[in-house]
Amino acid sequence: MMTHSIPYLFVNMIALSCFTLMFATFLAAKKTPEIRAFMAVLAGCILWSGGAILMRLQMWPGMEFWYYVSIVSLFSLEWLFYLFVHNFSRQRGKFTLILWTVLTLAIWPGTISGFYLAPPTPMVTASGGTVFTYSTNWHILIPCVLFVAIIISTLQLLRKIIREQGIHSPGIRVIVLGGLVMLVGNLMQIGIPGNTFPYDALAGICFACLLMSALYKRRMFRMTLMISRSLLMIVLVVICVVAGVYVIAPLEQFFTTSIGMAASSATTVVAIIFALLLSMSYLLTKRLIDSIFTREEQQNKLLKQFTADATQTLDTGEIMAKLSDAIREEIPIEQVYICLADKDRYAARYCSSPLASLSFSISRTSPQISYLRDQEPYLLMSEFRSNPLYLSVWEEEKDLFRRLNIDCVFAMRDGKDIVGLILLAASDRNRSFSYVEISFLETISSVASIAMKNAGLYEKMFREARIDSLTNVFNYRYFVEKVAEQFSACKGDCISLMFIDIDDFKLYNQLYGVAEGDAALRAVASVISQCTGETGMVFRTSGKVFAVLLPHTDARTAETMAREMQSRIDQVNQDSQKKAITVSIGICAAPYAAATAKELRDNVDMAVYSAKRSGKNRISVFRGAKALPQKLTEKTNAVVEQIEREDNDIYRNALSMISALTAAIDAKDHYTYDHSKNVAYYAAMLATAAGFNDEQVRMIYSAGLLHDIGKISIPEDILNKRGKLSDEEFQVMQSHVNNSIEMIRHLPDMDYLIPAAIGHHERWDGQGYPRGIAGKQIPVSARCLAIADVFDAMTTDRPYRSGLPTEYALQQIEQGAGTQFDPDLAKIFVSLVREKEIPVASRSRVE
Repeated sequence: MMTHSIPYLFVNMIALSCFTLMFATFLAAKKTPEIRAFMAVLAGCILWSGGAILMRLQMWPGMEFWYYVSIVSLFSLEWLFYLFVHNFSRQRGKFTLILWTVLTLAIWPGTISGFYLAPPTPMVTASGGTVFTYSTNWHILIPCVLFVAIIISTLQLLRKIIREQGIHSPGIRVIVLGGLVMLVGNLMQIGIPGNTFPYDALAGICFACLLMSALYKRRMFRMTLMISRSLLMIVLVVICVVAGVYVIAPLEQFFTTSIGMAASSATTVVAIIFALLLSMSYLLTKRLIDSIFTREEQQNKLLKQFTADATQTLDTGEIMAKLSDAIREEIPIEQVYICLADKDRYAARYCSSPLASLSFSISRTSPQISYLRDQEPYLLMSEFRSNPLYLSVWEEEKDLFRRLNIDCVFAMRDGKDIVGLILLAASDRNRSFSYVEISFLETISSVASIAMKNAGLYEKMFREARIDSLTNVFNYRYFVEKVAEQFSACKGDCISLMFIDIDDFKLYNQLYGVAEGDAALRAVASVISQCTGETGMVFRTSGKVFAVLLPHTDARTAETMAREMQSRIDQVNQDSQKKAITVSIGICAAPYAAATAKELRDNVDMAVYSAKRSGKNRISVFRGAKALPQKLTEKTNAVVEQIEREDNDIYRNALSMISALTAAIDAKDHYTYDHSKNVAYYAAMLATAAGFNDEQVRMIYSAGLLHDIGKISIPEDILNKRGKLSDEEFQVMQSHVNNSIEMIRHLPDMDYLIPAAIGHHERWDGQGYPRGIAGKQIPVSARCLAIADVFDAMTTDRPYRSGLPTEYALQQIEQGAGTQFDPDLAKIFVSLVREKEIPVASRSRVE
């Protein structure tokens, strides 16, 4: 027999109030499986305690109805507790849970019918209290057996959790304590003879509070869910009212009776004391509110700022830096490391300390990663060390975490995949992180993972748009961009550019097929990349030509690197039975041999052609300007004569084609033929004096012979017109430049002459044609031809006038220096002619 007395009803009322307040509070929490299970336990406790209260009060619709509500809820609490433990520990298997659910539902009909325990009989005692008398029989053993089975299953589940996660896993010990408190409370309720105090209700309050504490230790909700500004102010008002009712009158009586103070004085003193108490209460409450809510507001501000910053950049490094700054501003952390997924590992990519080493990585198969993927989105080392998984962590990673003083690891997720890790090293060893801090880290890491994903996609697209898919080096589009960028960045310092041209690659493709040719390209690209390392950048600028950009590197260092490349390619050839692969390499270094990025590219292009024309498998370095030679005429003549007696097949073929084309010019317009010969010789002399190498001089001489080849397409009446050309005729005459290009580009191995031929009518000030380029954007070969072309045009007879005096022509060139002509080359040319270093063609007029 068990009795309940109405005088202790306030205990049940307190219990119901606590359960209801908790349930209402958690309605605003994020609904995780753990939170839902806890709310189910609270709902069971509300129905149990509420039904018991309404039954004792015998409210409508009757005592029996509320009894059955209470008893069904009570008989379900063991199952609800098992449900909570199951979700809290995140167990995957659900067979046992389903079994206890079905069996619990199965006893409901017997419970509702009163088969197990009939409704109590209310009796009024002599003191006026109401006692409820229960009659029990053996039927009650049926649900009791089920309860014992569920308790045993719950204990086994807890044991499994402790074995897998360790007894120090957050919340586990509190859950065990909560179950024991609930069990002891119910045993005391049943086992103490004549008991009328509701130990079970009191135990229920402790049980619910302990389960909530377990959730808080697992950092599953904010404490601000339980405390609000309005609630704290209400508590302050209640304190003031209670103090006013129960403190003011007794205190005033104490001063008047015990101390003998006058009534007016006692009232004044009490008022002062009460005002001080109110002020202290207000200040303490305000401080409590500030400590709870101010940090949350600060976090929201940081998150908002970080989100704005992260969405405005697509630079992974910048996002990591801003993420680190935001974390360190909110949490007192010594260092922040960020690791990003890289194949089968998470490689260190950033540290808040610029001097820290990033030469470490964490395997994707590490137990820490398994824990982050399967159990929690974060890992506290102080807790993880008590987890059995820690025993399987490799010693290398244990030493790494100890050396870096890592206290917390947070996963950055993209769905179920972990895309990165945030490693936090606190100054205090084994620092404890609060729920507020964990929640902040979870939110900011989510924002960061999205930003990093977007930045990664952009960088991937950026890379794919600039990477040659065959050789995995940068492409021509990125080459042009980086040359200009790095040239500007290296102002005042050296920058070298290298062109590597594979010799006879067309023949290699014909011999072995395109697939083998592609393999050869990849092999050469690999050798170039290995030799370059971190010193520079490798590009594929055309089918068989690679470029290496070397910032802060002089020509001598670049030449050494080029020789290493040739040596390694020779080693590759030794392992192959195919035709040996060789490369011709041209090198140019600024600022000594180039003043602009465009000139750097043009000069290195001439250098690689020099290497090709010199027999291939050679290295040619563009040396830039030199002092004037003592015997300019002899040296120029030697270079020009070398073209005519060249043993190289390429030069012999080129000479044959040039001779045929110049003969075609002579057949149509003898003046143009003589003019081309003069311009070629003048330009070659100027190039020799300016310090160009022999190959460049030969190229400029050849371009001079062909620079007007396009005039073959100009009507003779325009070519030989004695008067001034009309605008339409002048436009036709201007077209000879583009016509020259169209003719030259179809000649084998002659395309290298096009830059000179297309640019000999360009002006230094950009007012020339056909492209309107200016300054050193004009190829240096074209700048030489432009001066020679104008000088010969002025000093020789034309159909519409006689040749002008040499000195007059030189004065015109001097006046045009810096506007029409390259000022340096113009100065050299004028000096050479005046000093008789350049002999004027015999067709010029006698002065």
